[in-house]
Amino acid sequence: MVTQLPRIPPDRDLSIDAVRALCLPIVVVLHALQMGISGDPLRAQNALAEWQPLVWITWVGMIMPTFFIAGGFAGITTWRRLRGRGGTPGDYLRDRALRLARPVLTAMLGVLAILGIMALCGADLGLLRSFAFRLAEPLWFIAVYAICTAFVPLMARLHRIAAWRTFLGLAGAAVAVDLLSRFGGIPIAPLNWLFVWLFVQQLGFGVRDGWYAKRPRWLLVALAAVAYVLMAVAVWGLGYSPDMLDNLNPPTVLLLLLGLAQVYVFTLLQPAIRRAVRRPRVLLTVGALGTFGMTIYLWHTVAMGAVVGVQLALGLPFPDPLTPAWWLTRVPWVLAIAAVLAVLCPVVARIELLWPRERDRQTPSLAAMCATAVLVIAVAWVLTQGYLNGGTAGAIAALMAAIAWLTVGGPSGSRNVSRAGSDTPGLRASRS
Repeated sequence: MVTQLPRIPPDRDLSIDAVRALCLPIVVVLHALQMGISGDPLRAQNALAEWQPLVWITWVGMIMPTFFIAGGFAGITTWRRLRGRGGTPGDYLRDRALRLARPVLTAMLGVLAILGIMALCGADLGLLRSFAFRLAEPLWFIAVYAICTAFVPLMARLHRIAAWRTFLGLAGAAVAVDLLSRFGGIPIAPLNWLFVWLFVQQLGFGVRDGWYAKRPRWLLVALAAVAYVLMAVAVWGLGYSPDMLDNLNPPTVLLLLLGLAQVYVFTLLQPAIRRAVRRPRVLLTVGALGTFGMTIYLWHTVAMGAVVGVQLALGLPFPDPLTPAWWLTRVPWVLAIAAVLAVLCPVVARIELLWPRERDRQTPSLAAMCATAVLVIAVAWVLTQGYLNGGTAGAIAALMAAIAWLTVGGPSGSRNVSRAGSDTPGLRASRS
């Protein structure tokens, strides 16, 4: 029997889907390994905080810049496609915000449900609070990605009319923020949540336009090497942490340089990746990981909660992090999380089909931006305060209101968007 492969839109680059599919398990496994539960009484902690080899692994294993590069590629592709059909920035912001807000709300409710079940089964409140706080940590990506996505129409215009000035302006702003905060003592470091990730997203615009693929391979190798050399200079000459996870919150120029290195390495590997994705089995794997990508990212915290709940119910031990017993149990721990995710993915997909379709009404950019801001603020609250905080109910209520607002649309009339060439990619993976 011949396996029917998904239809691929002509403007889709499967190497982007492939690199996202490759990076997703890395992120989930890292989060799973970082979740450590030990002590008497039991408490959740970062199990890898004192594991020194991780510092150097992050120089190649910190792949969040690649996610934002891929997001930039997808974002500008979608925006150009929508604009070509008569869409507005408000239409774009509304659609993208809904694609983030709905899955995030569903996953938040899933985490609260699993924590509630653990509480009813008698789990220690201190353990639940520490565990709930760590389960919220992956939400940082959603908040920052929502902000960067909201800037796509503006940044795409700047990319069209002044690409190099935009790149240099963002890089200069990121460097200035780092220098002023690190050496001037001015508390502006959080601004690099915007400047660094917008710069890295802009690199994805360059990938979309084939900028780097036009360069000689030797130059790409040299540029990647220069980026890593500059990272080393920043670490050993300017006192930056060599741990890329430390440089993540808030982002420093090391992540900007890492983004440059990764876009050059990705371009070097892109022809080989495209050849690999042509294989039916690889394509189907990429498609499956892409289809359930958001579910896997958001619900692996629910899966961890379920596995920990089972451990508590069965009275299984929680070895101290980094001990031989802890390392031996990491394989069944990760496999158990993967098994729960395999069950959750189709169930969550069915649940998400119950969301009402958004009304065919045009939404002004300002209204869509306000709804996006509510999404970011709600997610940021849970991220910084944890799930078991008095304001979590208010954050979730605000997120529900934003989803309702975006679903209804308006207050303008019907959208004047042509249905020709609608966005119906054969791979729902990172539906661009």
